[in-house]
Amino acid sequence: MNSSARALAGARLGQTIAGLVAALAASLAVVPLALAADGADVERTLAVIELRSGEVADSQTGPYLDEVVKAFRLEAPGDVILVDGKTTADKVRKDREQVPSAVTPERRQQLAEARKRGVDLLDNADFQGAIKALVSAESRYRGAIAAPGADENLRKEYLDVLAQLATAYVAAGDKPAAVDVFRTVITTFGLKAPVTDDNYRPDVVELFKTEVKKVEKMPKGSVEVTSNPPGARIILGGNDRAATPATVADLIPGNYGIRLQSGDQSSMLHKVEVKGGGVAKFTADIGFESHLALEEDHVGLMYSDLKAAEARLVADAVMVGKDIEVNLVCVVGVSGGKLNSYLIDVAGARIVRSATDVKVPKVGISPRAVNRVLVTILGEKADKNVVEPGGGGGGGGGVWYKSTPGWIAAGGAVVLLGTGAAFSKYLNLSGITAYYCADPSAKCDGYNTPHNKLEYDQQVKDYVASSETKAMVAGVGLGAGVALAGLAGYLFYAESQKGEATAHVVVPSGNGTAKAMPVLLPPLSLASGPQRFMAR
Repeated sequence: MNSSARALAGARLGQTIAGLVAALAASLAVVPLALAADGADVERTLAVIELRSGEVADSQTGPYLDEVVKAFRLEAPGDVILVDGKTTADKVRKDREQVPSAVTPERRQQLAEARKRGVDLLDNADFQGAIKALVSAESRYRGAIAAPGADENLRKEYLDVLAQLATAYVAAGDKPAAVDVFRTVITTFGLKAPVTDDNYRPDVVELFKTEVKKVEKMPKGSVEVTSNPPGARIILGGNDRAATPATVADLIPGNYGIRLQSGDQSSMLHKVEVKGGGVAKFTADIGFESHLALEEDHVGLMYSDLKAAEARLVADAVMVGKDIEVNLVCVVGVSGGKLNSYLIDVAGARIVRSATDVKVPKVGISPRAVNRVLVTILGEKADKNVVEPGGGGGGGGGVWYKSTPGWIAAGGAVVLLGTGAAFSKYLNLSGITAYYCADPSAKCDGYNTPHNKLEYDQQVKDYVASSETKAMVAGVGLGAGVALAGLAGYLFYAESQKGEATAHVVVPSGNGTAKAMPVLLPPLSLASGPQRFMAR
């Protein structure tokens, strides 16, 4: 090879080697990055909420939720923090009030009884007790008058509850609280609401009239309303005002009850404060809130059936998780004699694990079903007492050579390393001498003739291109082979840490004692794809 040909080959070789070094560095970086990601110690927060098929939860769902929480606390994993049901309900509730799907005779009776309790306490001069009872009754009535089927009689009862609550505040010496109640009366029933001496104490009626005069002089305000999806009807103060997006203007300052109706779906009832001369803003996700169920000590998601739940469950659970600022939400409920549980990753908006169609008895609590939910929640964290099948001790892990992905990676590494080694001599082109004469021992004196020079230059070009290709194959093969070898080692190590045996998870029994129940525990990380456990 002459000097010009060697210079050409050297220049191209420099570019090739630089590319190979970068590729090799990138390949080798894969393994430690993966190890760092999997090995990260992330403290997780969890909320357990109720799954309903219909507006009312199955009677067995509540007891199973309680047992799951007990079992979780007994397991007490250090990196999963459980947010209790009351805190969950309080954070999700915010300014939301449940709106019943219909005002049934049973609900009317419940409302009347709640109202009577408060009035009786007020008549007996138990003002603090009356305030507490009437506040509870007011909340129930506020949701009921926003429900389909609410009529004028129900509105009159709600007005009486508000007036009685204001009376209780006045009697207890808290006039500012009474004024706030009268603001709600004015925004709900207008400036001419029938709060008169015929039914209420003169001093209470006078306070109401004074507040009416103040409000009459205030500048009006407005509320700008949007919704997801748009086009929902705006029910403000019990009246249909417009379709979203819209601004409802000329409003008396005060607190208003507002909800949005889209077809057969309704948002919850919210409070919105309108200030004189100001513009309040309100928005709601109707799809989410129409499936939300709020109780005093827990939160639920309700769907017509499990098929409907599958279409919305992840999105709704993510909304709940964001409200209470947790990483994970586990949705648990009994439907048709089967316990179903889903663990949702809030940030990733995906189902991590699920256990569906776990049959449960009609009476009592099934420890096996509770275990299934616990495995859904904790995955590999539930297998801390893993033992080998047939073994009596603890602590044994899986067998490294049973890792199929590890053997695949190892096989790929062998092939790539062998290929790279076969072509490794081409990694240093400057050490290779090429002879283009038919007879290498000849001096090739005639190569400078025009014909032979063209042929010779083409041969040099072809040789350099072929050598560079083989050098690239060698570099990639060696680099990728090393990376796959490292990956295979990691996979074998991970397999050795798995518990492929029976774990004994301590679960409370029905009589309050605790006992160990064996259950097959596939130890899965949160980074894995959705997994489904079926009842055995």
